[in-house]
Amino acid sequence: MDYKEMRDAIEAMANENYEDFVKGLISFEKGINDMDALDSIYQSYMDNDTQGLLNDEFDYVIDNLKEQGLIQEDVGIEEERDDLINIVGNIAQDVESLALQNNQGESFKVVNFTVVSNNEQGDKVFHNCSAYEDKAKIPETFNKGDFVKLFGKVRKNIDENGKEHTNVRILDSKLLKARSRGKGQEEKNESILGAIKKHKKDSTELQKYAKQAKDLLNELHTGEGR
Repeated sequence: MDYKEMRDAIEAMANENYEDFVKGLISFEKGINDMDALDSIYQSYMDNDTQGLLNDEFDYVIDNLKEQGLIQEDVGIEEERDDLINIVGNIAQDVESLALQNNQGESFKVVNFTVVSNNEQGDKVFHNCSAYEDKAKIPETFNKGDFVKLFGKVRKNIDENGKEHTNVRILDSKLLKARSRGKGQEEKNESILGAIKKHKKDSTELQKYAKQAKDLLNELHTGEGR
């Protein structure tokens, strides 16, 4: 198996099951075979939005070689390498969950959503994302404002007007922090308190009317006695 075949095989494995792909690399590199330990390590890796799968020393060596002109950038390779992407950001709008059918009439689920993150310059970048079937289980629970970490494959297409559209097909996802629901809960509590107050007010009014009716009956009985 040559380099190209090896790279294609690695990419296929990452696309098929990113979690087990990461665990397999860690197990191979570090000699860890305990599944519970690998689960914990993978969880830690997903929780840390700055941790890369490869040691940072690789980036240092690569940058050094580029500065010396020993690495020739190839546009095709660059596009291929940038095909896979990690995104850490917030859900920008409500998640859209759809049940669709393919050309063979088979149904499948797709969840569409947008994530906003910041680039190195601090500017906002919006990512249109789609998750399919089992990959949609976690994204479909996301809410607007949630802080998430995603791994996916960038897909580009050009429409009939020549405009390029980019979509990220999600391969793995993680909720890092749920948006605070404080305000909504507060409003809910206020509505409950309002209902209780209204009930008390209605009960007081009923008691008042009951007393008036009782007094009226007493007066009638007293009049008849006379």
